Amino acid sequence: MPQSRRSPPIINAPPLVTALALSLAVAHVIRLVGGQGLDGLFVDIGAVFPERFWGWAGVNVGSQAYPPYGNVLSALIPLVGTAFVHGSWSHLLMNAVMLVALGKPVYLVLQRVSRSAMGGSVAFLILFLVSVAGGSIVHLLAHYPVGPPAIGASGGVSGYLAAVLLLQNGPNLVSRKFLTVSAVFVVANAMLAFLGPSMFGAEIAWQAHIGGYITGAILFRYLLTRRPRAGI
Repeated sequence: MPQSRRSPPIINAPPLVTALALSLAVAHVIRLVGGQGLDGLFVDIGAVFPERFWGWAGVNVGSQAYPPYGNVLSALIPLVGTAFVHGSWSHLLMNAVMLVALGKPVYLVLQRVSRSAMGGSVAFLILFLVSVAGGSIVHLLAHYPVGPPAIGASGGVSGYLAAVLLLQNGPNLVSRKFLTVSAVFVVANAMLAFLGPSMFGAEIAWQAHIGGYITGAILFRYLLTRRPRAGI
């Protein structure tokens, strides 16, 4: 009897990587179909508003449209929650595709060097979320005390990019190769500050990309050095 051949998966990535990318899409769909109230809730808990954050921290932000965050939880959740809020399908798809492409090699390395499969999976998710938070913090610092809100998973994607570049150029954060490619990344993102509005019809939170990249590079290097079976 002829053997049946399995169809290749639509997304050729480990299940956790695929699930993380799909979670971004599910959040976007829920926001779109949930009506104005749910859309407002997503923005409220997911968008990083500098004036709301600094106003909550006690900084005088003047007369602004948005009130300060009411408590520490509502001020900190957007630092990570922003990953699950996207402005459009193109914004979402770009981040989701890059997450799968960059996340796959990072996930496989963390699985290989971790003491357990669970440990590698947790490290993979932590790297993403901490990179998102790092990008949010840099966005807040760059727009002190007021500025445009930031949304999207670009900080986490940038953290995975930094991890991949470390794998390709050696795990030394101050090596010439890694610093060179990092400089190219910074310059390319700085250019988005000028080209973003005309190319994408909106401002690009490029500082968040850089913040996520730096955070991801440092944390990924730490994760590698803390694990006994690292072999890169």
